[in-house]
Amino acid sequence: MTALTAAPAGGLLDHARAVLAGGTVMPKGRATRAAALLARQALEETVQTLCAGAGANLQRATMRSRLISIRFLLDRDRADELADLAESAWAGLSGACHHHAFELTPTVGEVRQLIAHVEALCSYADATSHASEKP
Repeated sequence: MTALTAAPAGGLLDHARAVLAGGTVMPKGRATRAAALLARQALEETVQTLCAGAGANLQRATMRSRLISIRFLLDRDRADELADLAESAWAGLSGACHHHAFELTPTVGEVRQLIAHVEALCSYADATSHASEKP
């Protein structure tokens, strides 16, 4: 088992992929929204982990505040790239989670792409947490 799948966020992403693949029984047309919800929860956990790893206690902060904060808390070389990725994933997943009569259900491909964004952030969080554990 990899470190990514051992982490809570990684487990949520595994479940999201299983839902998209049809491995979980869902009412017709609900799989993409359910997978998006799982991926969004994984994103929330990952962003919280990144904030905590940088020494910021933002447990009570809104997700929007955390997304703004990681731009200033992360490694300067990649902060903008990672913050943009997190914000893009958050916007896409939030839109995919909510049903509106005038919008189409997100496609499997769209949700897979958003899951890939979250997975990239999880990998970064995992790598930084392992780097800080080394003497």
